[in-house]
Amino acid sequence: MGKLEEYIIEAANPVGREQKGPFKRTRASEALTREQVKAIKNGRKLLRKEMRAKGLKEKSDFELTAANMGLYFDKSRWLAWLLWFFHGKGLGVLLGALLLLLLALFLFSTVTQLRGHFTINMSDGLFQEGFVLSETRDFANPVTHLFCTPAENVPCISIGHLPNDLDEIDGQHNGAYFAYTFYCRNEGKSTVGYDWQVSINSESKGMGEAAWVMIFEDGEMCFYAAPNKTTGREEVLPARGDNSRGYVGRPLAKFSKDPEGQYEIIDQRRGFEFSRVIPIKFVDDRTVAEGMQEGVVPGDIHKYTVVIWLEGDDPDCNDDLIGGHIGMEVFFQLMGEDKEADDKGDDLGTHWDAFWDNLKFWKG
Repeated sequence: MGKLEEYIIEAANPVGREQKGPFKRTRASEALTREQVKAIKNGRKLLRKEMRAKGLKEKSDFELTAANMGLYFDKSRWLAWLLWFFHGKGLGVLLGALLLLLLALFLFSTVTQLRGHFTINMSDGLFQEGFVLSETRDFANPVTHLFCTPAENVPCISIGHLPNDLDEIDGQHNGAYFAYTFYCRNEGKSTVGYDWQVSINSESKGMGEAAWVMIFEDGEMCFYAAPNKTTGREEVLPARGDNSRGYVGRPLAKFSKDPEGQYEIIDQRRGFEFSRVIPIKFVDDRTVAEGMQEGVVPGDIHKYTVVIWLEGDDPDCNDDLIGGHIGMEVFFQLMGEDKEADDKGDDLGTHWDAFWDNLKFWKG
């Protein structure tokens, strides 16, 4: 077990000594013990060091990842401190103006500073069962979380432009797309099942409408997209009724879990097939896809590759997306287990936390 995992476990343990002083540090509105506070501080320092070593230097990336691991504090204590400090005639007006200014800065910070990134996390229950993650099949560096740098300045491409070796390269292997391959292994003593979910944890300029996602699970591939805005059905390309064009062949169909359901041959001429692609609809506005693995015995390894690209043939892929971002998370949990309350991937409190730390004058 790595040192960071130890800090995460200590930060989750509510047993310990009560904090001293009038303003106690809290997380998810619950007072922390002195041991938890120390573990969170040490864990944040180590996480920041690891992320910087991987080239992840944006504070918003750090805060969102730290929140996913439970290594964060509520920031409401600053408001309580301000209310205690600013008392007296006329200072209420000053405080109100200051709060309005801070709110404006917060909204600006949320829009301009958050960048798309990708994280893989697991629930406490799955961790306690002995599951670990790795970028390599030999599990030379087993961990309970993974994170990587975003793909920047990517162009709009087509599903037909994706290479055939997407599921053959470990770790991060971006091109004109984002691609990440990793493994999940049961190192415990029990045979259990788990659920997985891919969700959008940050987004701007409607990037989720044009971002398509391809997921390989143990070599079998499915691809997903937001539903058509007009019909609410799958964003089929080319649109149904338009057989004047199509994709040459069936892109990556040899890996498809459901080739009959995700590809439709619309024409054959001069020895070539032309097809229509049929993505699976996102589960909802924030959830891209869900799946499960039943009866994972000790020692079992499951392989995943997640690919994200801007589909140039999607009608929502236009110049309005320039300067936008999208970030996603893969979350694993025991089958039937509720997603943890401390999973802060898309919660406003996470952005508020990042905002306060981004204000230089609040730092000691």
